[in-house]
Amino acid sequence: MEFAGYIARRYLRSRRHSRFLSRGSVTAIVGIAIGVMVLNITLAVMNGFHHEMRRTFVENMPMVTIITSTPEGFTDLGGVMDRIGADPDVLGVAPFIRQVGLATATRTLGPPRIKEIVAWGIEPHLVDTVQPLSRYLLPDASVLGELDATGTPRVILGADLANSLYAAMGDTVVLTTVNGELDLDKIEAESRKFVVCGFFETGMFEFDSRFVYVDLVAARDFFGYAPGGASMLGVKVADLMRADKVADRLEDDLGTTYFATDWMALNANLFQWIKLEKIIMILLLGMIILIAGFNIIGILTMMVGERRREIGILLAMGAKRSQVMGIFLINGVWLGAVGVFFGSVVGLAGIWFLKQYGITLPGDVYFVETVPVLLQWGDFFLVAAISLVMALLAGWWPSWEASNLKPMEIIRYT
Repeated sequence: MEFAGYIARRYLRSRRHSRFLSRGSVTAIVGIAIGVMVLNITLAVMNGFHHEMRRTFVENMPMVTIITSTPEGFTDLGGVMDRIGADPDVLGVAPFIRQVGLATATRTLGPPRIKEIVAWGIEPHLVDTVQPLSRYLLPDASVLGELDATGTPRVILGADLANSLYAAMGDTVVLTTVNGELDLDKIEAESRKFVVCGFFETGMFEFDSRFVYVDLVAARDFFGYAPGGASMLGVKVADLMRADKVADRLEDDLGTTYFATDWMALNANLFQWIKLEKIIMILLLGMIILIAGFNIIGILTMMVGERRREIGILLAMGAKRSQVMGIFLINGVWLGAVGVFFGSVVGLAGIWFLKQYGITLPGDVYFVETVPVLLQWGDFFLVAAISLVMALLAGWWPSWEASNLKPMEIIRYT
């Protein structure tokens, strides 16, 4: 191996300037380095977007949602909440009422603005035990305490929804929803006025453009639920990645009339698409490394052609064919290793720069203000390992070809 390594180092150098690498070797190294760098930065950015999207979903929706099959919803709300809270993995429980409807706001000039909404009835002093709603409230978290004020019911609007309705603090909006028993021949709607007491902005357009929050007592009266009732229970668990197991356990404990769904199951299609997108991105950007691998094949093939006489002399002097094959395998792996090293270093520097200084994004288009970055060392080492394997495979064919040359014919005819 020492003999093969010595010859391999000599072959990598330029014939004209023996201390420097040949132009082809530098080209192969740069190609692999660019591929590794781009792939590492892209995966870090995709991981960052995935992490931010998951965090946004978890912070704006319960980790576990429990519903009941009874039409009137939860009747023994306190008893069910006590049973759920007894689970050691449960950190908080809060009742909710969820209803789809319309929001209407009048304007001084022009027709009224009408938008589709998802209305949430919440318990102001319990909601933060399940999801940190007060963190996103505007102008500050104190507006949460104004929901249960006496007089006209209060409402908190999503920031994008408020902009669409041209609704400001203290304005009146009309919420409309279907109430009571549905008759296919005659569907009745009920409307009620609410005063805007605040706004919330999560950065997720789907939430900020549709969600509204009202006090649970007002929601019960408006949506036709009995006093002390709710349509669902939200649960916060200690480990969000074990929410599915906690949901299964709670469903077994509560009985057959209750159903528990975790946040991963509710958004399964979205996160499956994100994983698929990541795989596709790896395959597409991996083509850069693959092209660099073909560059290594070309370089080593030309090297074998240029060094045919020297290879023949080595074989005639007693060098083993495995040693000759090792010379070019070492060349291929060395080119790949150097490219992976420089690509990884530059990639880490790029990830650090993005994390430290960031790139500003338009907040009205994306749900984050800067490009999110999350380095996962598993992806980092996987890219390096795949690149080295590709470099090894790229060197195999030229190495096999060199080891099977016939020394006597080479020496005789060259």
